[in-house]
Amino acid sequence: MQVFLSYREDEEGKEYASALREELAILGINAIMASRSIRPGAVWAQTILGHLEASSALLCIASRGYTDSAWCQQEIGWAIGRGIPSLWVCYDSKERSVGFLMDKQDLTVPDPSSQADTARAIGTWLATQEKTREEARATFIRALAGSSTYRQTRDIVHVLATLDSLTDDEWQQIDKAAETNRQVREAHFYSERNNRMSGMPVTDWLRRQLNKSADNTRPPRRLPISILQTRGGSRAPRRGSHVRLQEPETTSSSDSRGSTR
Repeated sequence: MQVFLSYREDEEGKEYASALREELAILGINAIMASRSIRPGAVWAQTILGHLEASSALLCIASRGYTDSAWCQQEIGWAIGRGIPSLWVCYDSKERSVGFLMDKQDLTVPDPSSQADTARAIGTWLATQEKTREEARATFIRALAGSSTYRQTRDIVHVLATLDSLTDDEWQQIDKAAETNRQVREAHFYSERNNRMSGMPVTDWLRRQLNKSADNTRPPRRLPISILQTRGGSRAPRRGSHVRLQEPETTSSSDSRGSTR
């Protein structure tokens, strides 16, 4: 799944976009940064348009000065005109969503230095938007099957736990991932709220969170507690009357595009 990161091409904007890009990759999401996707000699405007056309959603990395950037505003306008989901990710309290995004749900980042929670909230948002729901769910389960760390497994499961339910086919894919990948099978639930780890496999925790059991007769798996990396951060607060992105208990410079952002 590909999303486009709209950000101001200054040091702060690139720093936030780059950090978020790395966290989204854990969920299997390919987040495009224009400054990193344009090859030497390429026509930058055409390259950006190509990435926009191939992206399923647009994320507005609203750092200081974002709303003053003509390029960022054009990217938003293009996404709205195309009808793809767009999310205002606020890194600066003075940067308020404008125009057609004013009545849309936004996401405020409480701690830009730790963006794991932000990425998971974006994952939840993608999985609940009509135009990206199916693609996002498939992306997360595919990433779970290929998980290479306990941390990655736990992050993906936390996003899946925010969904209303999973289909029987999705549960079968999750069970298969646990059977074939020890990074999924041996990952255990870690409570960031209580700062402790339980002996419950994350897949069993996921079933409990969604009040669903694929096999009521099967006893819970008893596996050794794996060492998991603790994660800090908090939920993203909402502003105004906007609806909060919920998460279960766990866890002016020169633009490379040729213009001043």
